[in-house]
Amino acid sequence: MFLIMKKIFGIILIFVISAVNVAFAQKSSIDTVFSSLTQNKVTKGDFVQEKSSAKFRRPLKSSGKFIFCDEGIVWQAVKPFPTTTTVTKDAIIQIGKDGKKNVIDGSTNDMFKTVAATVSSVFSGNKESLENFFTISDFNSDESNWKMVLTPKDSTIASALKSIELNGSKSLDKMKVSQSDIEYTTYTLSNHIYAKELSSDEKTLFQR
Repeated sequence: MFLIMKKIFGIILIFVISAVNVAFAQKSSIDTVFSSLTQNKVTKGDFVQEKSSAKFRRPLKSSGKFIFCDEGIVWQAVKPFPTTTTVTKDAIIQIGKDGKKNVIDGSTNDMFKTVAATVSSVFSGNKESLENFFTISDFNSDESNWKMVLTPKDSTIASALKSIELNGSKSLDKMKVSQSDIEYTTYTLSNHIYAKELSSDEKTLFQR
């Protein structure tokens, strides 16, 4: 379970921040970013993931579609092969390229519960609660872009990653999750679409 949680931790943390939809009519602040987190009920788009490590001759690349909403996140990889990972408040639902579904109960897992608490604090716009888990540093912004770095305080989160660098404009556009100085994963998000609710087909992805 621990290894599975480490693999999808970056996906969950995208869910934590990706609801940002800030109007940059003027220079933004951290408080402006976090106060906007509850504005989007459903966010959809495309992702490209690149994992770099000294173990690899070149970065491992995958791509597909994502859905973020109050119910959780759906991460639908299309390349190099189709897989779907759905993260809800209490479970991880995985569908492999053979179509077989595997459900992992996260209610008794310490890492999962820590992430769930982090998600809750962000989507309630509670920056102070998030700061129980992360140190927020290197924040800067101009009229069109913002950046921040999250460094874990919590030992459970620190066991899975070293830092998270976030870059965005009106939404989160790029995230770098560093497991160490030489191992990191970069996520690029694009073609954001905002909706008031999930479609019927999308709702089925959250069913166990």
